[in-house]
Amino acid sequence: MNKGLKSLLIIISLILLSVFLSIVVINSHIVNIPMQLGPARYFTLTNYFAQNYLFWVGAVLAILMVVAILVIIFYPKTTGKFTLKDNHGKLSLDKRAIEGYVRTSINQGDFMNSPKVSVKATNNKIKVKVKGNLNRTSSMIGKMDLWATQMQDELMRVLGPNEKVLVDVKYVGFEEDQKREQQSSSDQSRVK
Repeated sequence: MNKGLKSLLIIISLILLSVFLSIVVINSHIVNIPMQLGPARYFTLTNYFAQNYLFWVGAVLAILMVVAILVIIFYPKTTGKFTLKDNHGKLSLDKRAIEGYVRTSINQGDFMNSPKVSVKATNNKIKVKVKGNLNRTSSMIGKMDLWATQMQDELMRVLGPNEKVLVDVKYVGFEEDQKREQQSSSDQSRVK
């Protein structure tokens, strides 16, 4: 997990923790607790800033929960098998078969090392994501774009015209290697 996501999750957890602890302090008179929380309860109920904080955080969290519920309700259903119907019958195709088909095509092209292929499919669209390290040859990006459009056409032929296929290719390590080469060449030119 990267530092940005960790920081965001810690901030959200602290905000939720402050709201939950305030609720516990306010309602502590209901349960017999050996600690005296009366002064903290009095502070939470009478302090202007504490009341505003609890109100606005509660309002924002309520709105976020409504949005989350709507996203959950309207999120498209993912499928693992595709049923191809024809006049002659039905053919059921698993998403692993598509992953294997794409991986075989990449290995035959011999332009990417250790490709990782993942297929995410909903009722309306199939998204094939390919990640991997490109082999170091000239004009590799142009070949990858050509391969991606050819793979999209092949998958549309296999799956039929009803399925929308999007092939997303991510180059891992290629841009970083180019930046390092440019940086090292600029460092060498400074030294001379």
